[in-house]
Amino acid sequence: MIELYDQISKLRNILEKLSSYVLYVSTEKNIEDILLQTIDICLELTTSDGATIYLKEMIENEEKLVIKATKNQSVNFEFYLGYSLPINSISLAGYVASNRKPVVINNTLSLPENHEYRQFKFFDRSLHYITINTITVPIFDYTNSVIGVLQVVNKKAKPQLKLEENNAHLFTIDYTDNDARIILAISALLGIILDRIWLHQKNEQLITNTQKMLSNIFDSVKKSILTLNDIMLTGQQKFIEYLQAEKRKKVLEFKEGLELCKKQIELSKVTETIITVCYLSIETSDNKVSNIFYEVLSSEIRIYDIPVMVKENEYVLLLYNVDLIKAKMIAKRIERKMIEKANSQNYNLPFKTKWSFYEIKPSEEKTLEEIFESLKSTVGDL
Repeated sequence: MIELYDQISKLRNILEKLSSYVLYVSTEKNIEDILLQTIDICLELTTSDGATIYLKEMIENEEKLVIKATKNQSVNFEFYLGYSLPINSISLAGYVASNRKPVVINNTLSLPENHEYRQFKFFDRSLHYITINTITVPIFDYTNSVIGVLQVVNKKAKPQLKLEENNAHLFTIDYTDNDARIILAISALLGIILDRIWLHQKNEQLITNTQKMLSNIFDSVKKSILTLNDIMLTGQQKFIEYLQAEKRKKVLEFKEGLELCKKQIELSKVTETIITVCYLSIETSDNKVSNIFYEVLSSEIRIYDIPVMVKENEYVLLLYNVDLIKAKMIAKRIERKMIEKANSQNYNLPFKTKWSFYEIKPSEEKTLEEIFESLKSTVGDL
């Protein structure tokens, strides 16, 4: 009865440990942490002295097994992290990977030298260690391809024992069928988890590469558009000069100017360039004030900015690649220059200017007519 109770308690403990392990690796994304956690659970549940995880990698155009995680409670086996093995029968891990089947050996010392698989003795000799028994199983991915090998060595009678060459055969006990089933279950879960993470990483890399490709394409297109923009601005300059009979001394008529403004706004959306529209009303009864305004305008705005006459003494200026702050500075300069020009010519011309401004962003959805109406309703002193 006591023995049965002990078996039930032991089974419950194994299930609890396995459950904790499953929950951890199912949510963890760091492969190194998953491998280390797998090593720990294998050592604990099988009371093994050591455990190693090999994963397949291409090295110099040859597929090999590489030690990715390992732990031994009696010797420092971590020195061999990154060590690679060929996938063949020279090593037990290589044999398991190439033959796709688990191997349980409870007495490696009894194996004949010419056995179909032989224990790889290099590690034992270099560390003054001796491997008495082992469970070595393949790790499969979702497509049933071998991606690695999981191996435990030397099942101990008591977990805290430290094994040495002269006592290993005394303190090790045989691996059981339950031990083999536990290692097989862990390797099966590990394969699925690793496969899922690698697939996720491939998808992320694919997304990153696609984003980079699209970004490069966008940059190339943008450069081409900017070049086209320069060409269009040059052509626009000549078109404005053609429309203006007196070369910048007069502004565009409303219909022609409106169409040109619309084309400039469409271009700015493609090149992601802001535009500020200025609305100017000049309160005066003297036509000479208009001439002063034209003279000042010809020197204060660029050749590809668009001046439009809405009606007598009411104008719209479309300033390309100019934000609201700069537009107001330009307006103040125009007003100041008009006053200076009138004073320098001894004109006793009373006039008053009123302005309003609207910054058009590339994402703007309002029509130019709607913007004009909005500007008319907000016109005021600077």
